[in-house]
Amino acid sequence: MNKFFIILFSCFLVYSCEPYLEDATELPPLPEEPSFTIDNHPTDPNKFVVKFSSQEFFDHVWSFPGGTPATSVLDVDTVFFQKAGTYNITLDASKIGGGGSSSASQTIDVLEDAVLQCDETMTLLTDECSMRCWRLSPDDGSIVVGPTPLSSEWFSSTGLDENQADDLWCFHFDGGTLEYFNNNITFSACAGYVGLENYPIPPSMTYNIVPSGSDYSDLKIILSDQFWMGVEDSGHEYEIIELSDEQMVLLAPIKPCD
Repeated sequence: MNKFFIILFSCFLVYSCEPYLEDATELPPLPEEPSFTIDNHPTDPNKFVVKFSSQEFFDHVWSFPGGTPATSVLDVDTVFFQKAGTYNITLDASKIGGGGSSSASQTIDVLEDAVLQCDETMTLLTDECSMRCWRLSPDDGSIVVGPTPLSSEWFSSTGLDENQADDLWCFHFDGGTLEYFNNNITFSACAGYVGLENYPIPPSMTYNIVPSGSDYSDLKIILSDQFWMGVEDSGHEYEIIELSDEQMVLLAPIKPCD
């Protein structure tokens, strides 16, 4: 069985401060709806280019349910949809002098499922562009956590809990789908590092391989539905540090539990 390693790092800072109170004032009205455009990608029918076109807004965030990425704060970005269907793209924005944020949505239609390319990465990930299952390595140090990428300063695992050791993440080439098999129990970090029965597994999951834009890797895996691999408080984006027929090393930021 192929194995993988998880490297987590913190990307959050917490500051202490004294509470501050001021006299109640009347808030200005909400700003008008932000405006944006959506264009088809010139070479890929499953990609769409979104562009924020309003003026005097100082902050905004995109929401792409079912897409990759799931959210973005860029003025111009490209979102990928693996599966055919109808999707809503939403933009929330805050304006200078406004009393809060306003939102606008548009609907797009994706006509066909995406066709993945059988390149070197997909060949290794899916066993010659078929299907391959991965599990956490039983070796010491298969999960490490640190304050910076690739660091193990805070934690390095010594073996796995039995409910971690039998979990499988299976990547299918056809349709770009992902299956998670937990053998009835999932080791949950968010529940206090215990095994949970009836863990909520999405009925269908997809993945995509995209450029990482990172100093540490060339590509990353993005999972749909905000799901995760290896440990619950990671993901849903994993930089591929190393990938071979037998081993995969992934880097992800810590994802705080709700």
